[in-house]
Amino acid sequence: MNGIVNKTGELADLYNKHALKVLDCLKEFDKALNIYLEDGTTDEFKKFAHNVHSIETEADDLRREIVQLLIEKRFLVPNTRRDFMNLLKFTDKAADYAEGTLDFIILKSMDVTDEGKAKIKKILELTIEQYNLLVEAIEYVFKDIHQAFSYVEKIADIESDIDLIETELINMLAARDDLSFALKILYRDFLTRLTDISDIIEDSADEIELIVALRRV
Repeated sequence: MNGIVNKTGELADLYNKHALKVLDCLKEFDKALNIYLEDGTTDEFKKFAHNVHSIETEADDLRREIVQLLIEKRFLVPNTRRDFMNLLKFTDKAADYAEGTLDFIILKSMDVTDEGKAKIKKILELTIEQYNLLVEAIEYVFKDIHQAFSYVEKIADIESDIDLIETELINMLAARDDLSFALKILYRDFLTRLTDISDIIEDSADEIELIVALRRV
C-alpha cells in the first residue's frame, strides 16, 4: 500500500469525515450567499447561515477528536504528526472562513451589479470544485500517496482562476462612481474574505505536497 499511514484506519476515517463535514459547510455557505446576492438577508438566507454555523461546530468537534487521537496514539513520528496537524488546521479553516464571511455580511446590504453577482457565483462554484479535489486528495493520502500528489497542481490552478476573477471584480468596483470610498472598502473586504477560502484550500494542498515530499525522501 502506498498510503502514508497504512496502520491508522481510525485516523483516516476521522480525517475523511472531517473533510466531508467541511464540504457540507461550504455547500450550505454557497446556498446562503447565492440567496443573499439575489434577495438579501431573508429568512431563507438566515436558515442556511444557521446551517453553516451548526456544521462548522460539528467540524470543530471532529477536529478536536482527531487532535486527541494524534496525541494519544503516537503512531506517527513527531514531524509527520506535525504535518498532519497542519493539514487539519488548514482544512478546518475553510469552514471557519465561510462562517466568518457570512457573519461579515449578515447585517449589511450590498448593491452588487448583475455582472458582479455572476462573477461572485463563479468564485463560489470554483471554490466548491477546488474543495472537492482536496477531499479526494486527503482520502488518497491514506490510500495512495502518489495519487494524492496529483491533485495538488489542480487545486493551485483553480486558486489562480479565482484570483483572476477577484482582480476583475476589484477593477469593476474601482470603476463604480455610485459607491462611496467607504462602501468600496466594505465590498473589497467582502471579496477578500470570500477568496480567502480558496487560499486556505490551496494551503491545505501545499501541506499535502509537503507530506508527500517528505515521504519520498
